[in-house]
Amino acid sequence: MAELWRNLAELSCQKSSLLLYSRTMDLVLQAARLCKPTVLFDPQQLQVVELEGKQLVLAHIPPNDGTLYQAGGVCWTRRGTHTVPLDVPEIEGFLYHRGTLAWEAQPVLQATLDDLDMTLVEAWLEQRPDRSKLGGRFSNREKVLQNMGCAATIEDEKKQKVVRPTNAGMLLFGYNPQQFLLQAEVVCILYKDNLGMRRYADRRILYGTITQQIDQAEAFFKQYVPVAGYMEGFHRRDEPDYPLEALREAVVNAVVHRDYSLRGEIIRIFYYLDHIEIHNPGLLLPGIKLEDLQRGKVGSKLRNPVLGTTLRDFPGGYMERAGSGISYMIEQMHKLGRPDPQFKEQGEIIVTFLRAPESGGGTASSPQPELWSTLPSAGNNLGTGGDSPNRMAGVDSTMEERQQLALHYVHEHGSITNRQYRAMTGVSENTALRDLDALVDKGSLRAIGKRRARQYRLP
Repeated sequence: MAELWRNLAELSCQKSSLLLYSRTMDLVLQAARLCKPTVLFDPQQLQVVELEGKQLVLAHIPPNDGTLYQAGGVCWTRRGTHTVPLDVPEIEGFLYHRGTLAWEAQPVLQATLDDLDMTLVEAWLEQRPDRSKLGGRFSNREKVLQNMGCAATIEDEKKQKVVRPTNAGMLLFGYNPQQFLLQAEVVCILYKDNLGMRRYADRRILYGTITQQIDQAEAFFKQYVPVAGYMEGFHRRDEPDYPLEALREAVVNAVVHRDYSLRGEIIRIFYYLDHIEIHNPGLLLPGIKLEDLQRGKVGSKLRNPVLGTTLRDFPGGYMERAGSGISYMIEQMHKLGRPDPQFKEQGEIIVTFLRAPESGGGTASSPQPELWSTLPSAGNNLGTGGDSPNRMAGVDSTMEERQQLALHYVHEHGSITNRQYRAMTGVSENTALRDLDALVDKGSLRAIGKRRARQYRLP
């Protein structure tokens, strides 16, 4: 009889457990359906596993691919151990980063069409094979600009309809785009070493339209990229350290594809002794992976389609390789026997070009800038010599040695904090602050945030 009661009790528990599993699965599926769009599981069927004598219901949710989820009319995000609602600016920023909202189509409220250089508009019209004969009068040019997405009709404070340049129109045709769009700058910095430990040797801020910035960046590279001359039989062959066409294409990609909605972020070009880095604000659009970039297998997916399509018809051939720019960069590096460009995503997109290996037999084809004749060779540069950038410096190390490790770390990971610096070097908080702020004073790093939560990044 006792055994019978025991069996009945076990059967009752099993029924209770099955009911509990069923209710748990229903609640999980109901919660997924309450989200807009519905949260998907992978695999789709929930799983039940036994762990230490207890039954667990498992629901595996794959990483977010960039979708903005809503529940109860609110968009939520996870911060640490808390789930918090997003405010309107955060939602806008999220949609801009995904390319869902078009920053380039937003009107520049403080500007008028008088802030656009109509000679540039005319040059663009003349370049188009299907240019309109009506482009001679201002009213028609105004209509053309609206059709291009470079101007938009809005209501002013008096409820009157007025035409204003869009962000794209200002970047392409503005007399002074940076007067209205502070983030539309390109900064070129030349260093005398491989890490930026020393003060920069040259620093230029490139202003103007995006075509003017491309031309200025090209001039910067032409001034500083050494070109060696080689004799092949009776013919002379010039070979630069870097293919200028690949560098120019990388700059074109940066100004066209960057996320301009990020205020305070600009394109930065760092020319070190042994490599060149181009830092492009913004992350990859959904559906594009770093591996695809590295293989040059990325299709034409524009964050700023107005900039891309309009630039294609500009005099100067700025977008001749729409959709194939990265594969062209790789091809140009291969022609000179250089490694493929390297791509990283560290809160921004970073493209790195490695310097040509040392080779004998070459002579400079033209006198190089005096600056380069005084630069130390890569082998004697600060921060090189075989030491791993991840090694502990130790409290008895010099400030310069510790700072070298910090710069190695920033190049590898994108940023460093006071805590990370202390863990790497073993110094006190005040010493770490002094070391890192000294790099900021020299222009090697920039500080972002308040003292305790401050991050140090490349300038």
